[in-house]
Amino acid sequence: MKKYTTNAFLQVQDSQVYSIFAWSQKKAKMIVSKSWLLILEIFIEEHSLETAYHIFQQKKLEPIAQEVIEAKNKHQKLIENDENLLIFLSQDNFTLLGEGFRSFIEKKTQSELGSLSQKTHQILLHFWDDKKLEDDLHKVNSLEAFTTIFKTLETMGLLSPSKTSLNWGDLSRQAPICQAFGLTRGNPVDRYYLRQFIQEIQEQISGKILEVGGTAKDKDFYEINQGDSYQILNLEAGVGVDIVGDVHNPSIIEPESLDSVIIFNVLEHCYAPWIAVENIHKWLKKGGKCFAMVPNGIRVHATPVDYWRPLPDGMKFLFRNFAQQQLYVYGNPMTVIASYHGIAAEELSEEELNNFHPDYPVATCIVAEK
Repeated sequence: MKKYTTNAFLQVQDSQVYSIFAWSQKKAKMIVSKSWLLILEIFIEEHSLETAYHIFQQKKLEPIAQEVIEAKNKHQKLIENDENLLIFLSQDNFTLLGEGFRSFIEKKTQSELGSLSQKTHQILLHFWDDKKLEDDLHKVNSLEAFTTIFKTLETMGLLSPSKTSLNWGDLSRQAPICQAFGLTRGNPVDRYYLRQFIQEIQEQISGKILEVGGTAKDKDFYEINQGDSYQILNLEAGVGVDIVGDVHNPSIIEPESLDSVIIFNVLEHCYAPWIAVENIHKWLKKGGKCFAMVPNGIRVHATPVDYWRPLPDGMKFLFRNFAQQQLYVYGNPMTVIASYHGIAAEELSEEELNNFHPDYPVATCIVAEK
């Protein structure tokens, strides 16, 4: 039977309890009810779903233990310091962090209450008994209702497989599942995201268009408006290549002569992507737009060389001289793993592909207007 443990940092803001994600761009998530707190505390010690349910039914009826009351009195100053206090919950650990994440790293201003929590499972309910939480303990009267809350907390990232219980399954291997990005199994995950981006922006691509680093087959894949003219710039001659040259060379294209520039999966191969973007800015007319995509979570692909993985903040910096920019970021922990292993997009559900997490980008795209 699969085992689980709590993995959470909790904080109070304006009398409401939130789950805070460490050093993350992900927004804090509200803890809405007392049942959530009790379940999170139970899973510090207990790792079986059914056993945790039986403990829940027992604990929701018990009066608060005197030891818990005394612990609250002892730590009252910390508890009242909502702005700084974090409560860290993990396997066998219930830790008060008096100076937030700083206390977690520097191991200071900490108070460990793990033993008391494992004995009583009542600390969160008593310490935060005056917070804005639905008192729903009496409503959770079946394993089905308990499991529904459990799954919500797991989806939020607050319950994880317990230590030593991870099951790596098909990922427990030294070689990727597909060495060709997933092409031997279907479409690569980053192509799924590129197609989403193209669907978002294809109506904006118009006029005199230049694609940097493309080929004739790429143009067919994009299925975009061909505009007044559509030219392809590439380092090497080939079918469909109109201009042979290097995007680092500003003299290849006349200044202020283009309406749209497409540069997908190219900037990571540029030894100086900031020069490439600067040149694109020169080539565009005022009001012209650049449409760019770079991979973030993807294996090295030296074609001919592979220099960079610009992240969302890096893309904003590269295009900082444009008058307007809009980022489109795609990915989550599952799709990062899938991308590195060459698991095809068709092997994941739409929900799995589209469940965005800002800390785990697979692809970053931008529309930048001069």
